[in-house]
Amino acid sequence: MSKDPNPRDLSALEERQLEILKSVIQAHVITGEPVGSRTLSQGSGLDLSPATIRNVMSDLEERGLLLQPHASAGRVPTDRAYRLYVDHLMGQARLQAGQAQEIDLALEHRRGEIPELLAEAARQLSRVSQHVGVVLTPEMRRVVVDRLEFIGLDPRRVVAILIDRSGVVHNRILHVFEPFDQADLDLMGRELSVRFGGKPLSEIREAIAREITEERAQVDRLRARLLKLGADAFSLERDGKDVLVEGASNLLGAPEFGDLDRTKSLLKTLEQKGRLVDLLERVLGDEGVQVVIGHENPESSLADLSFVAASYRTGDRVLGTVGIVGPTRMEYARAIALVDYLAHLLTRFLTHPGA
Repeated sequence: MSKDPNPRDLSALEERQLEILKSVIQAHVITGEPVGSRTLSQGSGLDLSPATIRNVMSDLEERGLLLQPHASAGRVPTDRAYRLYVDHLMGQARLQAGQAQEIDLALEHRRGEIPELLAEAARQLSRVSQHVGVVLTPEMRRVVVDRLEFIGLDPRRVVAILIDRSGVVHNRILHVFEPFDQADLDLMGRELSVRFGGKPLSEIREAIAREITEERAQVDRLRARLLKLGADAFSLERDGKDVLVEGASNLLGAPEFGDLDRTKSLLKTLEQKGRLVDLLERVLGDEGVQVVIGHENPESSLADLSFVAASYRTGDRVLGTVGIVGPTRMEYARAIALVDYLAHLLTRFLTHPGA
């Protein structure tokens, strides 16, 4: 997903030019405003005069790494500059210990409940980054079932526990009109596990629905109710991949999105989840955290945004993607650390759901 800058960008730049470029990027990330030579001379720690910095910034602009929005304004980094920064200039960052503990605790409360766990991951990505948190969910119809268990919670509720071949546990609360004996629930769980173990969820759903229709006259009332319970357990709220989006309103506070019409257009794009699915699917299977900056986005409507994303998995099976969407002016090192942490945490929780 990442696109290396022209190798000459780095080799052709002098150390002074790299230092000033890095300082411009860091200052712009903080303020969101164009950065002037006097600002860098006074606050960046560079032991250089404003005139010297101005000349270097002019050279960087000629190389396509800085842009001057207005004749009297300072300069802002281009997408090309951010790519150079991400690949070669920025340092590593780690989550603060307190942030990691808060994320651990929030997800721990949702452990074993896949939809809620993924939704919580999206919320944490947004909360900590103050950008938009996104999670690409697994495609449930392709889940291969290992076994199924039913446990009665009370006279009106039964929890269906589906364990897939990758060891991921999927819980679903089913509402019933009449109570079941636990012995009957155990029997149906064993029968469905034997009959359908090793088959995908979509195929099982169709088989049970067909059996209910074809044998309605032959089965007794209890068995009919148990089959209906099995059908509900294997039903899919969604067949394909979905994207959970949290914190889209955070874009409203970014200085670069001060134009209301522009912001509305971006928010509308984020609501069209098919575009996000296409983008996040590109990360599936890639190793490590991937960064897509501005105009590197294949979707032109997302050219004002950057994506930081990584895959989560269980064992060798890739399940989905977690990521952050924000302005190109983001703290990439912190975003990368956060996405990497969430991807590994989800992988651990989904691989060892009870550990």
